[in-house]
Amino acid sequence: MIETLGKTDELKTIKQEKDTWVLEVPAEICQREGFAKGTLVSLTFKDGAIQSSYVRPSAETESFLDRVVEEKEYFEDMKRIGD
Repeated sequence: MIETLGKTDELKTIKQEKDTWVLEVPAEICQREGFAKGTLVSLTFKDGAIQSSYVRPSAETESFLDRVVEEKEYFEDMKRIGD
């Protein structure tokens, strides 16, 4: 049985390529598990299963993540203005 643990941050998809998705781990989970803010998880569908691995943030990763979030917010603002 799946138990609902309460509300967490919305999952952010950072990148999708073929059968792999890179997601940002929600802040609540990072805090609970002792991960640095901005930790990513890579999920890959392979041979009928899901393989996963954590990607710890580096300065380069954090910079990339900041740019992606800023660009997303910018385009969302432009979309609202255009509607």
